[in-house]
Amino acid sequence: MRTRGLLLILSTSLALAGCGESSSSEPTGAPWALPVGATEWDVTAPAWFHAGTLHVGDESVELGERVDTFVLGRTGAYWMRGDTLMFTSAEGATEEVAEVGWDNLAVSADRSVLATVDQSRGPTDRYGTHVMQVAVFDTRTGEQLYRTPDEEPDDGDDLADLYGEIMPLLEGVSTEHVFYDDATIDLAVGSVTPTTEDAEGLPVYEDWAETLFPDGYRVGLRGNGRERQVADSRIDRLGILSPDRSTIFDTSVWPTPAVVYDAATGRQREIGAPWRHFTLVGWTDEDTFVGVAERIVAEHPVNNLRARQVVSCELDSLECTPVSPVVETDDSEDVEGENATLLVEGGRPYGGV
Repeated sequence: MRTRGLLLILSTSLALAGCGESSSSEPTGAPWALPVGATEWDVTAPAWFHAGTLHVGDESVELGERVDTFVLGRTGAYWMRGDTLMFTSAEGATEEVAEVGWDNLAVSADRSVLATVDQSRGPTDRYGTHVMQVAVFDTRTGEQLYRTPDEEPDDGDDLADLYGEIMPLLEGVSTEHVFYDDATIDLAVGSVTPTTEDAEGLPVYEDWAETLFPDGYRVGLRGNGRERQVADSRIDRLGILSPDRSTIFDTSVWPTPAVVYDAATGRQREIGAPWRHFTLVGWTDEDTFVGVAERIVAEHPVNNLRARQVVSCELDSLECTPVSPVVETDDSEDVEGENATLLVEGGRPYGGV
């Protein structure tokens, strides 16, 4: 049986160049241009991928069968096929962007800024392995907003071995900041502010608490049973706070019960989803959230996730309306996700999103 639960990974990572200051080393320029489409589409609409087709509200475009993850840009979708970044415009034209090496994408809440980890260029070690860089682009124009400045690795570094032990992580991006490799980077000036530590020793990113991500504000929680409260640390539980800061989603475990918590009182409320489990995906506006309703059969011998359906829910009533068909689990599918039954923005094939 395949089950999933809380996986909290606490890792250290390589220090970014500058250690809190802008680096004097300038980047040599973009190794590739970020493609954009001719027209914009409704990035606030619910989006989901199934059987080779990406649905964005009432629109749809063909991506093909091998899609590992996708995010929406203002004029199309950016998605990964293995370690290759792809782009499909709202009109349906697909092109290969770059072989970046890692399927690590992040997008701002308004989908105007895309960040990716890129190992396709820049300085190399003695074995020819490129230094990892974070690259940030405007999805409306394709303009590069930031790239990690070129800096030669230390003599004797084996980057492949080093990254295997200490992986620089892309945690998120906004229109003002990118959160990468244990630092907050200001996109306007390129300044780098390393994380500090909270009372529990966990990293704290400057400007993180004030940043609205596509799924809401990302917070720490405390509480058990039928109550939750926002906490100063993420040591106990991870959660999402709604854009209006009224409602808490506990994202600490998967499968996730179809409930929310009132931020003022901490009390639990049930989401009117088709089944008893629900994974939050994002927000179409402050009053409407989108997620995946999930039918879980704990005792199933092959896969406890038996069906999924994308739904749109009203924040006030917590009542949900189906967006996608019910997609049942095919136990013969490739567990690595090459034939994923259902994929949502920023999610991975199989299991939680």
